[in-house]
Amino acid sequence: MRKKVRYSAILKYLDGLRFCRWQIFFALVTGVINGFASGFGIPILLKYLIGKVFSQDDIATWLLLYYCFLPFVLIFVRSICGFLNTYLLAVVGQAILKSIRLKIFQKIQLLPLAFFHKTSAGDVISRAANDVNTIQSCFVSIAHEIFQRPITLISGIIAVIFLCLRVANGWTMLLLLILIGLSAIPIIFFGRRVWEYNLIAQEKISHLTSRLTVNLSTAQEVRAFVMEDRETRNYRRSNTDYSKAYLRACKAYYCIVPSIETWAAIGIGVAVCHGYHLHIPGDTFLALGTALFLVYEPVKNIGRLYGNLQCSFSALFRIESFLDEKEVDSPPHNPSSIHDIRGEIHFDDVTFSYDPNRSVLQHFSLRLPAGRSYALVGPSGAGKTTLASLLLRFYEIQSGRISVDGVNINHLATEDLRRCIAFVPQEPTLVSGTVYENILWGRLDATQQDVEMAIRNAHADKFINALPQGLHTPIGEDGYLLSGGQRQRIAIARAFLRNAPLLILDEATSALDSQSESDLRDSLKSLFSGRTVIIISHRFSLLSFVDEVIVLDDGAIVQRGTHGELLRDGGLYKQLYIAHTHGHDL
Repeated sequence: MRKKVRYSAILKYLDGLRFCRWQIFFALVTGVINGFASGFGIPILLKYLIGKVFSQDDIATWLLLYYCFLPFVLIFVRSICGFLNTYLLAVVGQAILKSIRLKIFQKIQLLPLAFFHKTSAGDVISRAANDVNTIQSCFVSIAHEIFQRPITLISGIIAVIFLCLRVANGWTMLLLLILIGLSAIPIIFFGRRVWEYNLIAQEKISHLTSRLTVNLSTAQEVRAFVMEDRETRNYRRSNTDYSKAYLRACKAYYCIVPSIETWAAIGIGVAVCHGYHLHIPGDTFLALGTALFLVYEPVKNIGRLYGNLQCSFSALFRIESFLDEKEVDSPPHNPSSIHDIRGEIHFDDVTFSYDPNRSVLQHFSLRLPAGRSYALVGPSGAGKTTLASLLLRFYEIQSGRISVDGVNINHLATEDLRRCIAFVPQEPTLVSGTVYENILWGRLDATQQDVEMAIRNAHADKFINALPQGLHTPIGEDGYLLSGGQRQRIAIARAFLRNAPLLILDEATSALDSQSESDLRDSLKSLFSGRTVIIISHRFSLLSFVDEVIVLDDGAIVQRGTHGELLRDGGLYKQLYIAHTHGHDL
């Protein structure tokens, strides 16, 4: 099964080669010329020169120069064609590799978030970087061999046959060609092991990369809990496992050439003995020996080529298994479109679970009329963030229906749906760049005036103006130069810039102090105007001015009403409020 997958996988990337037709054609032509010049041209020219030059006692100077010039011409043509063949195939190879890298990146954009919860970032990086690099390094060596060596082998065999048939009883020398066929045995035997061991090595380096990635992302926790030694031991263990697996693959790979050279030594030794008994002339035997050597040399290189192909196939197999992962469910070929969105949201009999053994939502229904603000509250794990994630189609529901303005969101193009929503998560992710570039994520076609207005509305202008370069200050990887509250205000500025009809705030002010939240409250009220707003928050100060509070517990609605009504009614909401007031949580 693996063999079928690895060979058929190559075909997926050949469609990009239609842009390299001429490079492939000239690579083929120059490869044929180089191979023919090596396998047939060199031994035949050697026989011709020895027969002409050393058989004459006196030879004209101009004729000697002519004979000396012929090898130069042959080698020059062979070298130029070899260079062009290798370079043109490198161009073709890069076209394939570029296609692979792009397919991997595009696949990452289409995978559901659930995939990244079960797969480490290090494993994804390993496939996108290490596996592609393996294919690239193998292709560099393969490019030089793919056309030249087979042609050299074929033309060398033709030269051997040509020379043998010109000698009395020389046809018996052709039996030596059987040894060339037997050379395929070690190539196939060790090549299979290269495939198996290299696949294991690729998986081991994936684990190694995962450990490094996790260590970098948890640098603060590692130091806080004094886990440096433990992390080093784990990394050392993974590093050793990878080294052992890699050396096993190397051992199988490096056994190919010595095995072929053993056959070559046997063949040349038998040729010397048999040639002596046949009384083959010296010039003919030298040319024949050269031809035999030139036959075994490409066989040896084809052995290396086969080993490199197995390395490439093992890496390609891992890439293919990644590209075959299930993507986010795509909409129909003609997705529905919605214009002038009002923002009515309806969860209709929705069932969803992260874990097949435990449902987060079970036959859940909720209708949110357009143009109003809603707060989702409840204990941790009640399903609040899950509802927001399902509305954004970060995950796919198992059954039921979610609609916006009466249109099933599964019938919408995902990008159209998300353009209608401004989302502020609890822990916003910022990219390495400037403040301006990060806020511009809200709307890429916004002007600087629009960005500055969004900053003022988010009450982020004070701290941004105090930065060394203001709006154009670099903020470091994931905004590490900013505080948690500053990152949240940048995310809120994105939401103002987005100006979308649906707004989701998931603990969007959790990192703000009371004064900053108070300053922001009036701006948020203006942002709520004319929009459907969903607030997920444990900060009850934000809930006093929403139109309706919806209390969730264990994936079900247990209370609905305004902040004041729910406090009067008691129940879970009042318990949460009292717990928050006294500084602890349920």
